[in-house]
Amino acid sequence: MAQNRAALAGRSPLKVVVLNVAGGADFHAIAARLRRPPLDDAGALMLCEASWRMPRHRWVEFAPELAAALGMSFVFLPSFGRAMPDGQVRAIGNALLCAQPLEDFRAVSLARAPHKAQPRRLIGRHQGLLATISVAGGRLQLGVVHLERLWDPAGRARQMEDFLGAIGREAPAIIGGDLNTTTVDMDRRWQMARACAAILAQPRRFRHPQPHEPLFERLAAHDFSVEGANVPGAPTFTMARLIPPLWRPKLDWIAARAIAPVAGSAAVVPARTSIIGRRVSDHDFVICEFRLEMARGDGV
Repeated sequence: MAQNRAALAGRSPLKVVVLNVAGGADFHAIAARLRRPPLDDAGALMLCEASWRMPRHRWVEFAPELAAALGMSFVFLPSFGRAMPDGQVRAIGNALLCAQPLEDFRAVSLARAPHKAQPRRLIGRHQGLLATISVAGGRLQLGVVHLERLWDPAGRARQMEDFLGAIGREAPAIIGGDLNTTTVDMDRRWQMARACAAILAQPRRFRHPQPHEPLFERLAAHDFSVEGANVPGAPTFTMARLIPPLWRPKLDWIAARAIAPVAGSAAVVPARTSIIGRRVSDHDFVICEFRLEMARGDGV
């Protein structure tokens, strides 16, 4: 589903935020956090695990409700869900919200993981979401993708190739999402325990996953870079607050092509209501601002 609104002053579409909202049951707290610095002027939101009427997420219709609260345009793409006997649909998926109207939005099907030991309870598959906006007389592609946790690094690289292949190479682009860069395969129950042991033994591996996840090679092959758009070594996922940051993994990323990040603008913002408040998601906000000057002659 999608709805475009008039361009919104005060939020720059070149200031990008990525968040896995974990369903978005804490809708009001997330919306309130997006109204406070440093997120209050972000004009492009790339959201994963946005819920549509899922009971465990308090029946929230997350993407359209957040877009309405912030006065932004949006596109929502369900990935997994179920149709109920009464005809209603309950689903969870990706969303793009923007301070500019979204055009040419489309879904990108990703390779399906084998799921050797953990069958799906919901029907569907991972999909990427792409759209285009007009900025300063040119075109800029935006995309959000959520890669499979229950697969190995080679499988995630395959999904990334599916997503990047749909973008093409013509225009500048900014993409982001939960890439699940765990560096391991967690499709079997015993592999989760193995991953936890590896985190304790090699914490740097999970905060600097690039050498272990070939999806970064796929990004580079399509001229995308994560440099400058992400804080090196800063974790973005907190399973429990008792786990020290040293042992938390870096799963959420922003990547860009033919458009430059503003130096020093990349940040990880805790997804909490306050310094001591509750978490609104087990993932943190990832943020970066971009500038047009480096993209002259490339479509923007």
